[in-house]
Amino acid sequence: MRNLNSKLVMDFISEQGYDSVEKTYVAYTPLDHYMCIAVAESYDNETEENSARIAVEAVLTAFEKKPSFKRLKEYIRYANEQIFLHSTRSELKVSLTVLVSDYTRMRYAYCGNTRIYILYENIFTHISKTQTKYHQILEENAQVLPDSTQVHNLTEYLGKEKHVSPFVSKTMELAEGSTILFATSNLWGRLSEIEILDAYEYTKTGREFLEILQELLLSLQEEYDQRMGSFTAAILYIEKTYKEDIQKKKKRKKLLLFAVVATVVLLLLMFLIVSCIRALDRSQMREIEKHDQRGRRYMEYENYVKALEEYEQAVTLADGMNDKNWQYVEQKRELAEKVSDREAMLILHQEAEAAFLSGEYEKAGKLYAQIQKEATYQQFASLADSAEQKQEEIVARMQILQHISLGDMYESTQDDEQALLHYNRALNELSRIIDLELQGDVQAKIFAIRQKQREAAQAEEDAKQAEKQAKKEEKEAKEEAKKEAAKQKEEEEAAQKEAAADRAVIKIHTLLVSANSALDEERTERARELYQQALSRYNKFTGSSEDADKLFQELTALGQAITEAEAKAKEAAIEERTAQAAQYAIQAKEAARSGDRTAARALYEKALAIYQELNIWDERIEAVYDAIDELEHGTAQNPDSKSSQDESTVAESHTGGT
Repeated sequence: MRNLNSKLVMDFISEQGYDSVEKTYVAYTPLDHYMCIAVAESYDNETEENSARIAVEAVLTAFEKKPSFKRLKEYIRYANEQIFLHSTRSELKVSLTVLVSDYTRMRYAYCGNTRIYILYENIFTHISKTQTKYHQILEENAQVLPDSTQVHNLTEYLGKEKHVSPFVSKTMELAEGSTILFATSNLWGRLSEIEILDAYEYTKTGREFLEILQELLLSLQEEYDQRMGSFTAAILYIEKTYKEDIQKKKKRKKLLLFAVVATVVLLLLMFLIVSCIRALDRSQMREIEKHDQRGRRYMEYENYVKALEEYEQAVTLADGMNDKNWQYVEQKRELAEKVSDREAMLILHQEAEAAFLSGEYEKAGKLYAQIQKEATYQQFASLADSAEQKQEEIVARMQILQHISLGDMYESTQDDEQALLHYNRALNELSRIIDLELQGDVQAKIFAIRQKQREAAQAEEDAKQAEKQAKKEEKEAKEEAKKEAAKQKEEEEAAQKEAAADRAVIKIHTLLVSANSALDEERTERARELYQQALSRYNKFTGSSEDADKLFQELTALGQAITEAEAKAKEAAIEERTAQAAQYAIQAKEAARSGDRTAARALYEKALAIYQELNIWDERIEAVYDAIDELEHGTAQNPDSKSSQDESTVAESHTGGT
């Protein structure tokens, strides 16, 4: 096992500094064949949990599932997903460095501004860069030293986007006696590389190295009065690496050499086989092309039967080609498709000819249209022209047959004129094609109709006089019936109008009776509503003037009665409100007499509100104002003397009439 046969010592220190929570985190997982170390630093405002810890634990979880040198990007992207999932209260931002080793070699990746240093015998053998504006400026101009504030100006970090782009190093050998230092930004941004080397030179153990780095940082803070946040420094000391078996390496080399020789022999055999297959394929392709040339020549001579025979042989040869090898795959596929398409086109032509000869013109037209399209695409001009001529002839024949069919239909319904019209149109269309048999049939149909028309002409003349007399008598009877129907209609309309007027009178009377009943029951609003409905119906009334006058008198009487009732109700309401104000004044007097001036004032103000609502400005409201003034400015020393007398006067004035 690699872990047991090697010795890699891990140690670290972490300080919270002036941060409210720890902003850095380091952890590692040693397995049998691999180990993983992750260092992270957070830059967010989260105060309840350490987002750097979330990122490190996510990396180690992904590593434990699938440990490998090749999955460093997957580990960091999984950590980025976890950071996004935890960004609920605020946006989390984390910088991360991950190192994976198989105890012989190592590979690292970073996203952000955490760094690693590899030290050996007091020199740096490797220093990682960062994804910050600091290193971006250094790369653009090495002579310019960037501002130290650019250390925290990140160009890439976890939580920035859903898809991060970390840097992944090449695989490097582990050197025994070397030390790998993991540093967060507050460490490498404040300590120079020389200071780190000096601290490493005068230490004997990794713990001493870490403690000296810690003391240097704290001394900088005290010397320059700098507030420093969280930082982490971790080291991995390579005391012993795993040594692979030399014999196994030799065996692997021999096996590799044997595999190379076997591969060369196999490639030679494959070359011979491929050459034979290529020669066979070329021979078959040449034979197919010969049949194609002969088929094209037959098609130019319009001998489509012989052309079809040639292409049938070409398709048979194409089907026999070996399409499972990779030789001439595209050429064989194109050649097979070409001869197959031409065979299919000629088969369509054969079917179209058969359909045309059997009178299936619709089917033949569709087939010839497809043939014309395919022939044009495959550049067979003579076949395309022939298909186009056939389509024109099919259209003409279908029109001729349609005219003949329509002529037969009209002849069966004794419509000789329309029958002749369509038969003559059929004759005109027949002039475009040569079909003497069909032309003779149409002419015979026309002659038969003409003969029938001549025989019917005389009988028609004889019937005209009798028909004329019958039409005259029929016209007179229709006029008489029309007059009778008009008279009856007028009588029905008059009766309907009278019935409608009667119904309207009944409905209005019903509304008036209901309104009077509501008025008797002192439901004035309901009476007014029914009165409005009755008045609306009266305005639409179209009956006799006598009924209209009676209804008008009843409506007028009801409207006057409703108005009087509403006036009485209004007066009663005013009297009731006035009595309520007087009651408030009496209650205020009693409250004042008992010494409760606050209650007395509230009651007087209620009385004032009622008087103002009713627009009453006589001596009653003046008395209330006087009583309020007396409460505010009266003789406070003897509340039962003059104040009591004045309040009595106010109450008496309120109880008087309105």
